[in-house]
Amino acid sequence: MSNHNDFNKVGKRMPYNAPQGFLDEIEQQVMARIDSDTTAASTAAAPAAAAPAAKAPSHRRLWWTIGTVLVAASVALLLIFKAVPAYQEMRDLNAIDQAFAELSTDDQDYLLEVYQDDLFMNSQELEEEDYQL
Repeated sequence: MSNHNDFNKVGKRMPYNAPQGFLDEIEQQVMARIDSDTTAASTAAAPAAAAPAAKAPSHRRLWWTIGTVLVAASVALLLIFKAVPAYQEMRDLNAIDQAFAELSTDDQDYLLEVYQDDLFMNSQELEEEDYQL
């Protein structure tokens, strides 16, 4: 079975056809559409009453966006600048001191030893030693 195509036998005829006047009709429709779009654009710009009604949804969206950004910024500022009052921090430290005082001396010694050997707590001291070398 041979699928050999001889393009010389095809000739120069067009493989499709269009009805008479088809392209002229398309041209007229395109030109009419262009004319209607340009007149609609010019009439939309002229009356002042139609413009605010069309822009109202975009203004609402703008205000919602601004409001959302402001809320997010205020939350970020509260987190950055610690919204916890200073007296609460002191109360927490007092509770920690009281809990430490209630431990036995062996437990207190163990906690102090772990604290002194903590790599992360002493990392600044290690960095200072590295710079001095």
